[in-house]
Amino acid sequence: MRLADLLERLGGGVLEGDGSVRVKGISHDSRRVGRGEIFAALPGRRAHGAEFLDQALARGAEAVLSSRKRPRGVTVPWIRSSRPRRLMALAAWPLAGDPQRELLMVGITGTNGKSTTAHLTSLILRAAKVPCAFAGTLGFTLPSGAVVASERTTPEATDLAPLLRRTVAEGGRAAVMEVSSHALMEDRLAGLEFQVATWTNLSRDHLDYHGDMERYFLAKRRLFDEHLAPGGRRVLPVEDPWGARLLDEARAGDVAWGLGHGDVCAREVAGDLDGSRFLLSIGAESVPVQLPLVGVHNLRNALAAAASAHAAGVGLAAIRSGLESATPLTGRLERIATARQFPIFVDYAHTPDGLRSVLQGLRRLTDRKLIVVFGAGGDRDTGKRGPMGFAVGELADVAVVTSDNPRSEDPERIAAAVADGVRAGGGEPVVILDRRAAIEHALASANERSLVLVAGKGHETTQTIGDRVIRFSDQEVIRELAAGGSCG
Repeated sequence: MRLADLLERLGGGVLEGDGSVRVKGISHDSRRVGRGEIFAALPGRRAHGAEFLDQALARGAEAVLSSRKRPRGVTVPWIRSSRPRRLMALAAWPLAGDPQRELLMVGITGTNGKSTTAHLTSLILRAAKVPCAFAGTLGFTLPSGAVVASERTTPEATDLAPLLRRTVAEGGRAAVMEVSSHALMEDRLAGLEFQVATWTNLSRDHLDYHGDMERYFLAKRRLFDEHLAPGGRRVLPVEDPWGARLLDEARAGDVAWGLGHGDVCAREVAGDLDGSRFLLSIGAESVPVQLPLVGVHNLRNALAAAASAHAAGVGLAAIRSGLESATPLTGRLERIATARQFPIFVDYAHTPDGLRSVLQGLRRLTDRKLIVVFGAGGDRDTGKRGPMGFAVGELADVAVVTSDNPRSEDPERIAAAVADGVRAGGGEPVVILDRRAAIEHALASANERSLVLVAGKGHETTQTIGDRVIRFSDQEVIRELAAGGSCG
């Protein structure tokens, strides 16, 4: 594509240099930019991409997009913009051949449940014979089943557009994506539209970034205000007050979902530690479903997925088939198989509401002694630490407070704030900063009438302590520790 033609489509940016130069791609990573591509030199948290200009040019970058002026001696065409990240995203789609226009695009946003809801939606689409890609925290899964690792829940457009092109090349007809508030605020998805946009819930998280809940809400709603395709449908929760605010601004095609009522809802619900059984109702039609995912929060995720698929035109039989084919995602209330005579789960819950939802769900299903290992991350929203502890102190029998990526902060100070919350919730915390030792203590404290939940890290396989990133997987540690010793 000629650079001048690309700029005309972008509707912004000032070009200095030869507009007849042809470009075939764009990258924000100087280590990955290819010959004939545009290098997007963006401001970052630690450095500006312009500092790596020499490396990008040596790799064959044909042009540069940046907020900075073209340096002396640089002869390649230079596009200057005050919003280079937005222009980068807008450029990524046409340079990849606009694959998004060949796909049914489904976007899922919310605080908790995005990964599971998106995964379930992709399973339903596949059950409906719609080859589908799935993008989120765990990476990008192509229709073939191959998984491409991703650094972010919602990738940069420069990474996403080529993956969508691969999806089309593999015969894919749909893509289901988690959409983070950070991605929406940072214009990573500028120019991308969704035929179905889904809201799971909203509760406290990322306030170190957004400032307060209202601004967090406004960031999330950009999915519906700026990224909904003409004729696109919103899928919104009746029982979440923030989602209900969007329902109050009714639009044609809205699909409301809820546990007890809505266009898509569940009736005659029963559950245990193997999953949920319920009657799925969509309009006047109903069908029995056996969902092999544990907890009422996963039932809500299933309803959001069913509503998303319904909004995309999928029938009830395929929705049932997709839901019943589910298995837990890594670290999403994942039961770890061991020889111990009590269940052990790993979950990613790392917010007050996330912990509360999981613990309330478990409380409804079992009268076992509930032992919870958890902590709070460093260099993140400090105000959620006490509420996280409160939720566990109120709902668990034993609260083991430990480290969860303390980063540059003092682990003792983080744990003290969490422990104060546990006490406020009526519990008496056991503080063991070493996460392995904390898990070992929980397993040693359990007996055949217990249930152990290790929360916070989920799928993560590293622990960040200071400037060190060490290998640490809750699942691996549990299997290793549970292989020895008695059942309590």
